[in-house]
Amino acid sequence: MALLEIKELTVNYYTLTGVVNAVDKVSLNVEKGEWISVVGESGSGKSTMAYAIIGLVPPPGRIAGGQILLEGRELTSLPPKEMRMVRGRDIGMVFQDPMTSLDPLRRIGHQVAEVLVEHGVAEWDDALEKAKEMLRRVGIPEDRADYYPHQLSGGQRQRVAIAIAMVLRPKLLIADEPTTALDVIVQDTIMDLMEEFKKEGTSIMLITHDLALASERSDRIAVMYAGRLVELGPVDDVVEGSAHPYTQMLLRSVPDLWGPKDIKSIPGFPPDLRNPPSGCRFHPRCPYATSKCSREDPPMVRVGPLHYAACHYAGKLGEEGGG
Repeated sequence: MALLEIKELTVNYYTLTGVVNAVDKVSLNVEKGEWISVVGESGSGKSTMAYAIIGLVPPPGRIAGGQILLEGRELTSLPPKEMRMVRGRDIGMVFQDPMTSLDPLRRIGHQVAEVLVEHGVAEWDDALEKAKEMLRRVGIPEDRADYYPHQLSGGQRQRVAIAIAMVLRPKLLIADEPTTALDVIVQDTIMDLMEEFKKEGTSIMLITHDLALASERSDRIAVMYAGRLVELGPVDDVVEGSAHPYTQMLLRSVPDLWGPKDIKSIPGFPPDLRNPPSGCRFHPRCPYATSKCSREDPPMVRVGPLHYAACHYAGKLGEEGGG
């Protein structure tokens, strides 16, 4: 049994101007001890899927269909009180901007300790000592447990956010763009820290727009576009043998120090999810698109032992559909 099973998940935002279909029938598993990275442009549904997993889809959004199972336990139907206990104990979450998830008026040691107290693991004095241990583990000196978030650097604040997410040693850590706005050295240390937790048995789901970063650490990569999962597979299969045009174009847009100096951006813009295009949602931007692509929604097909892509011409690009 997979640690996490997402089945046909649909999440909509109900706005005054229409229904935004942010996540559309996405199915995805996370195995025990696995690092899976979910990549795609802004607005692809990555973060919304993550918020759905932890039961924090912001209004006016809500889960409109599908299932989310953690070790076989259905999460979408849990009462709020029970779901609150799942967060932190079973699933930890690191948000993109730690300044929005940390309380600016409370010392960081108290914020880590609060997780232990709220889950009934320890009383305050013991919780504070365990919090200091966890802060040391993520590279924050013990004497800084009394600091406030504004007294720390961006990288240190992100370490505190990881400490809060990991202090109960959850089974799954979801990290939503945890290295945004951090320099490459700090970015690497944050990734190393997450790698340590993975070696201890924690599954990692990294949400990122950076395909290059994802390819360095992941076991598998899931590519999302316009609310849909369009490619999924082992990192080498997806990077070296991408089968969906969107993934191919994402890879070409990554700067290469040793390759051509021009960055090949993806033409056009992501669709308005209040009124997405018919058929394949990528077809208006796809160089291989045919009339079939605009008429028919492509199924997810196997292109390798563990490699899947949602494209009518997956594995045949250059032969059909623009070839």
